[in-house]
Amino acid sequence: MNTLIAVNIAPFGVGDELVEKAQKCIDFHAKQAMAVSFIPLVSLPIVYGVCAKMIIQLDKIFGIPTAKGWDSEILNDIIAGIIAAPALAIPLLGAGVASTYIKSIGETYAQAVVIVVSTSTPEELSDSVIVTNRVKKELQKIHASQREKRLARIRDEKLRAEV
Repeated sequence: MNTLIAVNIAPFGVGDELVEKAQKCIDFHAKQAMAVSFIPLVSLPIVYGVCAKMIIQLDKIFGIPTAKGWDSEILNDIIAGIIAAPALAIPLLGAGVASTYIKSIGETYAQAVVIVVSTSTPEELSDSVIVTNRVKKELQKIHASQREKRLARIRDEKLRAEV
């Protein structure tokens, strides 16, 4: 089991078997992305497609319904500011970047879904609109937290450099 996912979802009481299935799904898609990224210029849309398939499979693993077109919508939100895109065009560098990119998206998405599943009633989980909106909100919280951590790290590095 991936310790990153396990640590991030440990307080939410989701079974280890779901976490293991999710991690296998993420790892499988990361390997697929790595394999296709050796083809410059065409790899970017293929990697996005691999990512969309992974998100759909993660939804199935966790047993959540999502609104129609959710995979496209979530990908637009997740990849809006992607920095990795130029690196995917470089064959050898692109393979590692694609794999890391897919793993990062998968782990972040799985973390958000676990929070939603763990904090919702069965009735709420059967409503695709409620689930979709809650996953979006959790992803926004996770991204804001990640941004804050990056900014804090940058501030700390600047302070150390000034001393």
